[in-house]
Amino acid sequence: MDNFSVRSERNFHNLIVKPNHMHLLDKPNGYASAMIKSSLSHQMRFTVQVLKEELCAAGSPHVLQIKLLGDDSREPSSWKLFADGVCVADGSGAFARECFCEGAEAFLDLCRDAVRSAELY
Repeated sequence: MDNFSVRSERNFHNLIVKPNHMHLLDKPNGYASAMIKSSLSHQMRFTVQVLKEELCAAGSPHVLQIKLLGDDSREPSSWKLFADGVCVADGSGAFARECFCEGAEAFLDLCRDAVRSAELY
């Protein structure tokens, strides 16, 4: 069977792609910033910074760090969240992306809950 007959047998009307739109916590303000701020790694780092500032303002400061793992600097394959040197959460890059596709603050809520449940003093 040649390529033409294979193409003619396919039903191209059923090919629908639902784009996964990522909601951004750190909104871009131009083309150049959109190139940087649209990456998953930037949004994850920015989320941790927002949480750190939120905890400081609430009078409960913690040292927060996020470690992004993988070969691609824009799309980490996994991540670990540390609070005061203790790993309080970890997961895959695909899971983090799903959080941002759900809503801009979904990953922030996840990190907030992880730090809170760790009961650090």
